[in-house]
Amino acid sequence: MLHRLMTLALIIFLFIEHGPLTSERAKYGIAAGDPFVHEIALTFDDGPREHGMQELNTVLINNGVHATFFLVGKFADRYSNITLMLHDAGHELENHSFTHPRLYKLWVEKIMREAERCDEVFESLSIKKTAFLRPPGGGFNMKIFNAMRRMNKKLGLWSLNTADYTGRPSEEIVRLVLSSVRNGDVILMHSGTPNTVEALPEIIQKLKERGFTFVRLDELYFRGRS
Repeated sequence: MLHRLMTLALIIFLFIEHGPLTSERAKYGIAAGDPFVHEIALTFDDGPREHGMQELNTVLINNGVHATFFLVGKFADRYSNITLMLHDAGHELENHSFTHPRLYKLWVEKIMREAERCDEVFESLSIKKTAFLRPPGGGFNMKIFNAMRRMNKKLGLWSLNTADYTGRPSEEIVRLVLSSVRNGDVILMHSGTPNTVEALPEIIQKLKERGFTFVRLDELYFRGRS
């Protein structure tokens, strides 16, 4: 009996840490939007980077798209001029921790401190406090949920991973997105990735031709909520 209970507990833990964000936990975050609404959100992790950000911002603005950037606090501070450029361009800036650790390996208080230090950088730049936290690597568990509840934050995950960080060619990124995208998708990309910048114009153009609207993550989540 004890063995069965331990096995069940392990299964539940692994699912919580690495599984999808299910409907009963949706109030704590978002992995995708409404499957009946023709809109998607572009999100970019790990920035701001020293190089490639101006080019990325230019592509987005020239195509009339506002994206969501999950910024690492120490980089947001180091490259504060780039952080402000993204903010002034109308993009949504959200929390990706301060030092980019595997948050699910930390205690609740350290998880909170990682997020708080990132928010402190934003505050020093007169940028509003973040609403979403995206754990580096996407791993999450109950410690992260507990930390977010205490900080009044939402978990910001994704539904379509381009894996652009692997160095895949821009043509593959385009093909993956265009063949896989669905209503309400939150698309994961990364800042400072040249092939992503190269792929974006075609992705945006083709998806607009299909009738998709590009929105920020906060618009995807908060629209229609009280």
